[in-house]
Formats: sequence, C-alpha cells, structure tokens
Amino acid sequence: MITWLKGLVELPFWLRGLVFAVVTVILLYAGLRPQPIPELFVEEDKLHHWIGFLVFAFSCRLAFPSVKLRWIALGCLLTGVFIELAQGLMPLRTASPYDMLANCIGVLMGLLVARCWVRRS
Repeated sequence: MITWLKGLVELPFWLRGLVFAVVTVILLYAGLRPQPIPELFVEEDKLHHWIGFLVFAFSCRLAFPSVKLRWIALGCLLTGVFIELAQGLMPLRTASPYDMLANCIGVLMGLLVARCWVRRS
C-alpha cells in the first residue's frame, strides 16, 4: 500500500486534479445532503468529518502543488466552516462546533501527511 500511495505524487496533473474533484463532490454531497448519514455508534460523524477533510486537504495539496500551503489550508478550512453553517440552515441537520473542530483537525493532518509524502517521494 505504501508503494501505491507514493505513486500518487507522480500521477499526471490532470489525474491528480480529477481525484481532487471526485473527493470534493463526495465531501459536498455528504455534507450538504438533506438528512445526516446514519451512525453506527455515538459521535461517528466526527470520524466522518475528520477522515473526509483529511482526504480533501491531502488531495487538494497533491492537485495543486504550486499553490502556497497557507492558501490551501485556508480554502479547505473555509469549505469546512461553510458546509457546517449550511447544515445549520437545513431542517434535519445541525451545525456543531465539534464538527468544525473535526474538520479543522482533518485539514491540518491531511496537509501534514501530504507535506511528508511529497518530501519522501
């Protein structure tokens, strides 16, 4: 699996962009659907937020390696905040500061993983 992940950095630009686009569509669909995703255990949604934004930030960094890290971080963090605020406007969804925190931790960890990955490759 490590070898497969190392190959992500070497993928053509258009393919890295496509991966980012697919991840973005999935993240937006999951975050903005009218009903929340059913949970198997209490607070499972925090895990969804963390993993979703980790993958989102990681794929964004790989898709746009020439963009400064702070701009990618800001864009990913604002995406998380806006999704959470939009959920607060939906009748069956709620906005949660803990979900925003999970989003932020996911973004920071995703960018850290991407930074380490690019350096090793």
